Amino acid sequence: MTDKLPFLAATDKDIFDLLMSSKGRMSEGVLRGIALTRGIIYSPKTDRERLASDISILPHDFASLTKLIERREYQNRNEKRAYVDVLVSLTHDEISEVVRSYKEEFAGEDELTTQQRRLREVQLNVAYDEIDYSKTRLIQRQRRDANIEFILESDRTTIRMPATEKARGVVDRLIKKISQLKLQSLTPKDLSLDGLTADQRTTFFMSMLRNIPGYQLQTVVSIKCASGDDDVGEDLEMDIEEKERAVESEIVGKINSVALSGMNLLQSEEYQSLKKNGFFITAVTWRALQTERPNDLMQFDVSFDEPRQGKGFKFGVRIARRLTDGTPTSDFKPLDPNRQPALWSLVERTSANALDEIIASGAPVQEPAERVTAA
Repeated sequence: MTDKLPFLAATDKDIFDLLMSSKGRMSEGVLRGIALTRGIIYSPKTDRERLASDISILPHDFASLTKLIERREYQNRNEKRAYVDVLVSLTHDEISEVVRSYKEEFAGEDELTTQQRRLREVQLNVAYDEIDYSKTRLIQRQRRDANIEFILESDRTTIRMPATEKARGVVDRLIKKISQLKLQSLTPKDLSLDGLTADQRTTFFMSMLRNIPGYQLQTVVSIKCASGDDDVGEDLEMDIEEKERAVESEIVGKINSVALSGMNLLQSEEYQSLKKNGFFITAVTWRALQTERPNDLMQFDVSFDEPRQGKGFKFGVRIARRLTDGTPTSDFKPLDPNRQPALWSLVERTSANALDEIIASGAPVQEPAERVTAA
C-alpha cells in the first residue's frame, strides 16, 4: 500500500465500508479475529454486518487503520504477461543509464529499482500508485508493482512485462530512452495478428496449443471466437454441453463474437459450425501435461487486448498443485517465481515461431500498421 495515505482522518462510515468491501478477505472469521485483538469476543452466529458496524465505531489510530487496509488489499495479482523485442543489443551498464535517465525525467511519478537476476537478465521493478474511484475511499489509492524483465541477446533485447496499460506505457518510455542512447530510431516488435486472414489466425492458436515444447495437450478448456463483421457488436455465450443448441447461419451472420466454454472444444459441432461460417479464434485456454518429470499439469491462456485486430498479445500460465497421492488439484494456482521465467520463455518462443511459420508459408499477409511508441 502507499506509504502516504491521501486523507487526514477516517470516519466510522469509511471504516465500515472498508470492512464490508470484500467478503473473501474480510470474512466473519477475520472480523471476529480483529475484534478479539481488542478484547471483544463475538458469537460465531454474529452476522458480518454487525461485526463490521461494531468494529468501525472503535477508536482507530494510524497504525490500526493501516493494518486494516493492508489486510484488505490483494497482495499478489496474477496478471498476464506480454513481451516485445527491440532489435538492438544492450549491456547492463546501458540499461542502468536508461533507467537513470527515466528517473530524472519522470521524478516523483514512479519508483524504479533494478536488479541483475542472471548473466543475461535484468529485472526492473516499477512501484506506482493506482487509483480506482469505484472503490471505497480508504482503498481507492493502492500501491502496485510492475516487474519488467530485460532478456539480453546478441542481436536483440526482449522486454517482458505485465499485460497492463501502465506497464506498457513504462516500456514505451524506456524504449524511447534506449533510442536516444543508441542514437537510432527503434520500433518495438510485438506479436500481432493484424493483417492475417481468419484461417491464419485460427492456425496461430492451433499451433500454440499443440507446440509448447515439453508439454502435451490434454484438453482445451475454453475458446473465444469472433467474426469479421465490424458492424455487429452483440455477444453470445454458449455451452457446448447443451447439445440441442445449434449455431444457425442467420445467427452467425448477426453476432460479433461467440464464447464457448467447456471441454474438448475442438471436436464440438458448434466450433466446427463457427469455422465454416467465417469465425476465427481470438483467445484459447488449454491444459497440457509436462512430458518429463515432475509431469506437472499446466493451464495456458493466450489472448489479445484487441481481439478483432489481433493486437496486444498476452499470456498466462498456471499450475495444478499435486496432492500427497500425486494427483493434481482441480484448481490452478500462479507459478512459483523461480518457475516463471522458463515457462514464460516457452510461450514467447512458441508464439513467435507460430507466427513466423504462417508468414513463411507464403500465404498473403497484409502489412500490419507500425506501432508508434508513446512519447
